[in-house]
Amino acid sequence: MDKKLQGSWLIHHTNKLQNVTNQGQYQSTFVAGKAGILLSAISETNQSVLPNDKLEVLANASNINIGFELPRLLELLKEQELIDVTASGVGVLGVTTSSALQHTSSIFESLSPKNIEISAIELAESASIKPVRSSELGERLSDDYKLSTKEIKQLFYDSESIGFVDAEPIGKDEKLLFNGNLFRRDSAVKTKAVLDSLNSSEQAALTELIQSLKKNACVPYPDALKILGERLFKKVNAIGFFDINVVSNSQEEVGYLTLPAAFSKFSSSMVDDAFDLAKAFVASLTYGMTKSDYARGQISMIDRLLGALIDGREVGPVSAIGQDYKILELKGVVSIRHGTKGGRSGPLMRLLKKEVGELALQAIRQGDVSEQSIIALPGAAITKFRGPEVNREIIRREQIQKSPFETNDMISALRTGGGF
Repeated sequence: MDKKLQGSWLIHHTNKLQNVTNQGQYQSTFVAGKAGILLSAISETNQSVLPNDKLEVLANASNINIGFELPRLLELLKEQELIDVTASGVGVLGVTTSSALQHTSSIFESLSPKNIEISAIELAESASIKPVRSSELGERLSDDYKLSTKEIKQLFYDSESIGFVDAEPIGKDEKLLFNGNLFRRDSAVKTKAVLDSLNSSEQAALTELIQSLKKNACVPYPDALKILGERLFKKVNAIGFFDINVVSNSQEEVGYLTLPAAFSKFSSSMVDDAFDLAKAFVASLTYGMTKSDYARGQISMIDRLLGALIDGREVGPVSAIGQDYKILELKGVVSIRHGTKGGRSGPLMRLLKKEVGELALQAIRQGDVSEQSIIALPGAAITKFRGPEVNREIIRREQIQKSPFETNDMISALRTGGGF
């Protein structure tokens, strides 16, 4: 498997493993994924030096324990010659999102992972291409990775319970396996298969939402819910048909939708935005375009702003920078300081990860991010971003509790229809 793709699955699996108390047989996956998450958080496009206090803030924001996880992860990154560790901080080589994923894969391989860990990645990749029968996949993985019948059963049990994949029952001792990355590639073919599985009124509603998402970079959650109705909304969200991105502040949580492939026109968006950085950036930029007034720094020329950031220039000073980009600062995407520019004083911002800015600009140019396209974002500082896989998982769990066969028709259509 391509190293970038393997690295993105390691990040995906690690995010799932963080929600369980015991990582069991997936220790190498967890350690490598944590190392990749830390590397992404502390690295910039160019070589940089990070003092200990900032290192600990970024690690803590990445859900990395400062006391016992951080020292081990720094040691691993040093062994890979990616950082230099000193008494006052760390020196970090220039690292992009893609190279961070490659390094995550290399760290994983250096830890001598078990066959069940490697097969869990292969399982997730297969289930992201199209839904696959558990019996069919079990036979293949058993042959390829020399796993016993007992180990295959354990792999499927772990993968479903931890959340590496979702499972839809289709008969006695048989399930269709899939995950939330189904629509990050070949989306047009898969969209047709889903539409063909719905009745005429559902088709019309979903088509209306798709057209709105293609026209606009994002659609508010309440608008999407109004178009689809709660049942159809939850049904299509459970299979990852669209992404729900949630931004939060001290007052409220607000969600909006994007198409899963919106951040990657020419390659796998799963790889390009494995850390959800571009989605978080677009959320903050959209807020600045639609909710900020002129006095606090409303964004009126997004291309020029992103162009300046991508070129390595500082932007500001405006008060909005000090509030709207806190989550990006915690993710190591931007650096914010108080300074003077053009005779004015205030918060100034510099982009640390050039490729994230380029990806955000691509997504914004593909859709019309306007005040009409997203009117529901909060009016206070954005302090939290919850990515689409977490939101899909929440709705999927609710759905399973009500009916384990809710998405069966669409999953079956994805497996058998649309030219697969």
